[in-house]
Amino acid sequence: MFGYRDISIELLTDLPWLAWPTLLVLVALAVWLYRRTNPPLPAWRRVLMATLRLVAVSALMLALLEPVFGFSRVWERPARVSLLLDYSQSMEQEEDGRTRAARRDSLLSSAAFARLADQAEVRTYYFADRLAEEPDALEPDRTALGEAVAELARVELGQPADYWLVFSDGKSNSGRRVADAATGLPSPVLAVDLAAEHGSFDIALDNIDYNPVVFAGKPTRIKVRLAWQDAENRRVTVRLLDGDRVLATDGLDIRQPDGLGELTLTYTPSQPGQRLLTIEVPVSPDERTPGNNRRTIPVKVLKSRLQVLLAAEAADYELGFLHRYLRRQDRYEVKLALTGDKAGNLAGRVPENQTELNRYDLIIWYDPEPSRLARYATLLHSYLADRGGAVWLLMGERFSRASAAALPAELLPFAPVRSGAVMYREFRAQPEESQLFHPAIRLADDRTAIRDAWNSVPPFELLVACDSIDPQAVILARVAAGGPPLMGYRVIGAGKVFATAALPFWTWGFVTIGLDQPSEYYGRFIEGVIRWLTEPQDFDPIALQPEKQVYHRGEVLRFRAHAFDQGYRPIPDVVGTVRLSEESSGERFEADLVPRGAGNYEAEFTGVPPGTYTFEGRFEKDGSLLKRIEGRLRVEEFSLEMADPGGDPATLQALARLSGGRYITWREFGDAIDRLDVAPRPETRTAEFTLWGRS
Repeated sequence: MFGYRDISIELLTDLPWLAWPTLLVLVALAVWLYRRTNPPLPAWRRVLMATLRLVAVSALMLALLEPVFGFSRVWERPARVSLLLDYSQSMEQEEDGRTRAARRDSLLSSAAFARLADQAEVRTYYFADRLAEEPDALEPDRTALGEAVAELARVELGQPADYWLVFSDGKSNSGRRVADAATGLPSPVLAVDLAAEHGSFDIALDNIDYNPVVFAGKPTRIKVRLAWQDAENRRVTVRLLDGDRVLATDGLDIRQPDGLGELTLTYTPSQPGQRLLTIEVPVSPDERTPGNNRRTIPVKVLKSRLQVLLAAEAADYELGFLHRYLRRQDRYEVKLALTGDKAGNLAGRVPENQTELNRYDLIIWYDPEPSRLARYATLLHSYLADRGGAVWLLMGERFSRASAAALPAELLPFAPVRSGAVMYREFRAQPEESQLFHPAIRLADDRTAIRDAWNSVPPFELLVACDSIDPQAVILARVAAGGPPLMGYRVIGAGKVFATAALPFWTWGFVTIGLDQPSEYYGRFIEGVIRWLTEPQDFDPIALQPEKQVYHRGEVLRFRAHAFDQGYRPIPDVVGTVRLSEESSGERFEADLVPRGAGNYEAEFTGVPPGTYTFEGRFEKDGSLLKRIEGRLRVEEFSLEMADPGGDPATLQALARLSGGRYITWREFGDAIDRLDVAPRPETRTAEFTLWGRS
């Protein structure tokens, strides 16, 4: 009756056998109590009171029984159809004497669509940069079809349509990928392609994942993600180029009309230096958009094996630990030279001509005699300033025998004022707060852990009291706040000198030997110092730059960044922002730098209007500013929609296939609509109501 069926009443109580006898007893009691009363009452009053008692008893019993009333109702509703109409700028593209928008409007005015509207409940939505219920709310200079599809699925979550009709040219140049959004849609999509049927094949470089810092002689991998359309049964070749020279090549056999694929290019850089490498997919004659087949990436190539000269007067524990550590690492080629009288079979010499000295990437001079260091002052200065070399001076008891006047002041960041200025006592280094993330100081990954690490390593026992500090020196650590310098450096031309005025360091590594644990702090300190010393000055460890200097209107503005310390180690937990400011209007935009792993970051801006912009990137760690970077870029009036005027049938095909629908061209619209099943749909509603409960 009236579509209602399956009417039922169920009891939720666990003890119905107890409730029914109780009901009978209470009813009988109510009748017996009010059959006669003392004093006697009028009959109408006794009936009223007995009725009230019975109502109360019934309410109590209903609460105990907890009856649930259920039913189902079946009726027919008209089929629901949702229209998604593309109102982006590319719809104004004229083909064969007619714009795509005109084709869309013509189809909506056709007899086939009129028949559909008569039989079904039609809801209309519009999209360009997003989904909207009115076309005037859209920005037509970009298309985010994937975002529109995902948003419509959310809007219709409770009442999905039976069909979606998408009228579009398939172009989607913003937001999420259409293939990702189409997976698991609640409604099948009839995708109507409004573009002309030609020039649909295209291959594009979708994403490139690479390490901006690599080592000469060591293989490195570049992951390349490709996106293709209408490319079934083709083989795509990807090449890595350094100028005109091919470094690596790989191929991918495509088995489906559209989609994504990934391949890896492996190459071994041969020479250190800055390189601009090109990833390229050779352009096919029938390819629609050749401009997305090529991408340039900057790569810094470092030496894989550094030539290290380790010079000392004599061997001791400090020298032995340092030499053994360097020999065990595969990135150092170590030459040990003992220059003292008791060097034995380890005797060697420090080169006395410039050419031979310049062969070394790093000179570590452990506790030299002051006179010997002074004799090499001219060679070392040229090695530093001209060759861009690196010197690490470990001061000790021998070195303290000289005063500042007897030392090459133009080389050292600090020196003792008087001869014999050495102190023997236990003490710890206190890093300068502003230098906690210098690679020599960074024994851990955050400020608190770094301070704790310096307090946990074995104490120093010898200090060369250096009271003469060069104005160009940077002090990294002191004995105490305001005390003598313990570590520091200075830059000389293209080279660097690092100096330590305390010993020993070897105990840092020795203390963990009996515990069968790695000497973590010793290794981090040595590696941090050497990597920083040998890092060329032309590499910025914290950097940010836009992918392009000139963007089309509507294009996603993407910034790439990296945050390494000066030893090429990623700095963890860095947060950053990028701010855009239009130079004329002052309009501002801001986006966060999103971590992408291994010290790399990205930030994206969408919907940025045309104009000339300044950008400011800020990197922060533990609330402190690490670096601020500025630059300029331009967004042209020329729209991203017009940069590629062709349609994209592969995207519409993927949308239809993944949703369980169908792809058609605009010419096939009438036949496809007539074949749609738009008969009224039976719909069932099931409901349950608790008539009475104990709660």
